[in-house]
Amino acid sequence: MRYATALDFRRALETRLVARSRETGVPLDWLRKQVAFDRLLARLLLNAPGNWMLKGALALDYRLRDRARTSKDMDLTHQGDEAEATERLLKATELDLGDFFTFQVARTSRLDELAGGTATRYQLTCRLGRSVFDQATVDVAFAERLPAPDVLETPPLLGFAGIGPLRVPTLPLAIQVAEKVHAYTRQYGASGRPSSRTKDLADLVIVATSFPIDGGELRRALESTFSSRQTHPLPSALPEPPGEWRTDYPRVARRLGMEPDLEAAHRQAAKFIDPVLGARSDVGRWDPTKLEWVP
Repeated sequence: MRYATALDFRRALETRLVARSRETGVPLDWLRKQVAFDRLLARLLLNAPGNWMLKGALALDYRLRDRARTSKDMDLTHQGDEAEATERLLKATELDLGDFFTFQVARTSRLDELAGGTATRYQLTCRLGRSVFDQATVDVAFAERLPAPDVLETPPLLGFAGIGPLRVPTLPLAIQVAEKVHAYTRQYGASGRPSSRTKDLADLVIVATSFPIDGGELRRALESTFSSRQTHPLPSALPEPPGEWRTDYPRVARRLGMEPDLEAAHRQAAKFIDPVLGARSDVGRWDPTKLEWVP
C-alpha cells in the first residue's frame, strides 16, 4: 500500500475511478463494486483457499476483460454446507490486508430457485476507512466438491496503490454455459412459470460471439448439470423465449450494448446450443468469429 491514510487512498482511488468512468462509459458505482469485489475475493481466497469458486456474471466479466459489462452482484460456489460457508465468509471479513477496506456481511435469505440450485444470499457492506464505499449482494451456492477451475485475473484497478490483480478460481466456461441453459429452460414455482431471467439469453449470445468452446466438453457439462439438478430433462433444442420477454429483453440488451432483437438473440443462441443438445457424436469446436461449429 502506497498511501499512509485511508483518506489519501480514497481520494486517489475516486479520482482514478471517475476518470475511468468518463473514459469507458462504465457507471462509477459499477466500478466501485469491482473494487469491493476484488478486495472481498482477496480475503476469501486467503482465508480458505480451495473452498471458493467464482461464477455468474462477474466471472463472465473477468473473461471479457475490456468488453466487460460490470456486474452488480457476486455469485460464488462454496465447497461445504451453508454453516461452513457463513463461518468462512465472516472470518474472511475479519482479515486486515492493510488496504484500509473493511467488510460487514449479513445473511438475508435462503434462495431455493437460483439457476444454480439452492443458495443463500448475503448483503455486503464495504467501507473504505470510516465511510461506506459500496453495498452489494453476494449469492453463495453449495457443493460437495468443486470442479477443476479456470483461473482468471481481476481487473488491475488498484495497481497505482501497489495492489496487483488477483488470480481467481472460476467456474469453467462449459459448466457456466450449461447452467445458463438449465436456468433458461427450467420452469419455476408450483405454477410452473417460465424463466424471467432474460439475462441468461443475453449471456449465451455473449459467449457465442466471444469465446471458443469444445463441443464434447459442453455436452458433458450439460448432461452433468441436468442430471444433478433433476428439475427437468435435457431438451433436444433451445426453446423460444417467453412472450413476456419482448418487453424486458431489449432493455437488458441495450444496457449491455447488444442488439435488442429478441428473435435474433434466440436464433444466435440456438445456433450455438442446438447442435450440442442434439449431438450423438462430437460436434467439434465452436468458432466465435465464424459463429459456427467447426471440426
